[in-house]
Amino acid sequence: MSKITSAGIGILILLVLVTGANAIAVENITKLDIAETNLWDVVLSPDGTKLAYIAYDENHTQQVYVINTDGTGEKKLTGDPNKKWELAWGPDRIAYVSYGKDGLEKIFVVDPDGTGNIQLIPDNTRQGNPGFDKPPAWAAPSWSPDGKSLIYTSLDGKEDPKIYKVNSDGTGKVQVFNDSFRQWSPVFSPDGQNIVYVSYPSEKNIEQLFIVDIAGTARRQLTFDAIKPNYQDWGPDGTIVFVSYENVTSSGERLFAIDQDGSNMRLFINGDYKQQSPSFSRDGRKFAYAAIDISGTVKIAVGDLTGIKAIVTPLVTTPATPAPSGKTTVRPTVKETERGGWMEGPIWTGFIVLVIVVLLLLILWQTRDYFKK
Repeated sequence: MSKITSAGIGILILLVLVTGANAIAVENITKLDIAETNLWDVVLSPDGTKLAYIAYDENHTQQVYVINTDGTGEKKLTGDPNKKWELAWGPDRIAYVSYGKDGLEKIFVVDPDGTGNIQLIPDNTRQGNPGFDKPPAWAAPSWSPDGKSLIYTSLDGKEDPKIYKVNSDGTGKVQVFNDSFRQWSPVFSPDGQNIVYVSYPSEKNIEQLFIVDIAGTARRQLTFDAIKPNYQDWGPDGTIVFVSYENVTSSGERLFAIDQDGSNMRLFINGDYKQQSPSFSRDGRKFAYAAIDISGTVKIAVGDLTGIKAIVTPLVTTPATPAPSGKTTVRPTVKETERGGWMEGPIWTGFIVLVIVVLLLLILWQTRDYFKK
C-alpha cells in the first residue's frame, strides 16, 4: 500500500508541475475609481506604471488622457475638437488616430506629457477607418519594441486593407507583405520579429488570427472557428490575448488567450459583462483592460500576471497560401468549426514528458530492493 500511495503522490505532483508550467493567470485585479465611465482604447505604458485612454472632456469632445495605474495623476494630453481612437503606447510616444486636414483618418503621435502632438505620415491615404464613438475594426497602429517604427492598416491600390510599416519620423513607408487576402489590426511581437494580425484563411471568408514574420515570408494561422477575433495583443510566454465571443449567440465580447503555436485557447478572465482593450506592460508583469457592466459603464481594470516563464515559440517558415481568384469579402453564415486537437502543441508534449518520467520512477521503485540486497 505504501508503494502505491507514494507513486500516486509522485504522479499527482508531476501532473501539477507539467500541466501548470505553461499557464499564466491574472491576479489582484482592481478597477480604477475615476470620473470617466464612457471611455475606450485602454493601453498600458511600456513600464506598466501609467495608462492612456480616450474619453470625453468637459466639452464632450474625445481626448487622449493619461493616468497612473493607481488612479491618480490624471492628465489630458490633447485639446482639439477632432475625434480620436486607436491608441498605441510606444517606448517614447503615444500614437492615435484622428482626422487630418484633408478629412481622412491619420496617425498622430504625442509625448506622454502632452507635447509634440503632430501628424506622423504626410500622405493622402487613410491610416485607420472611420472614428465613430465605438472602436473601429482596424484596431490601433503598433510600435516596434525599440520605438523606431510602426505598423498599421491602410488601403492598397485596390482599396483593400493591408499592413504597412513606417519609420517613427513618418518616412520610409513600405508594405510588409502582399498576398490576396485583406489584412488588418497588426501587432508587433515583443521581440519585433513577428506580427499577429487578422485576415482570412484560404478559400474561406471567415476572419481568423495569423502570425507572419516581419519580412513577410511566412504566415501561420492561429484560430480555426467562425467567431470573429480582434484587438489582439502579445503577452508573455508566447501568449496572445484577443477579443471575441464565447459562442455565435453571445452578446458580450470577452478576452481569450491562445498560445503562439495556436494551442491552448481559453477564456483569459472570468467575469464582467463585456471586456475590451487587452494591454500588457513590456515585461509582461502588468495587464489592463476595459471592463464593461450590463449598463454600459466602463471601468479600467488593472492586474498582475503570474506564471511567466518568458518562452517564445519560433515561427516556422511556410509560404502564404494565395486566395482563389475572384474571392469576395462577403462573410458566410456563422457556423461552428473545429479547433485544433488536444494532441497539438505543449499539452501533448507535456503528456509525453509525464509518461516518460512516471515510467522512470516506477523502474527506480521496482529496482530499489534489488540494489539494497
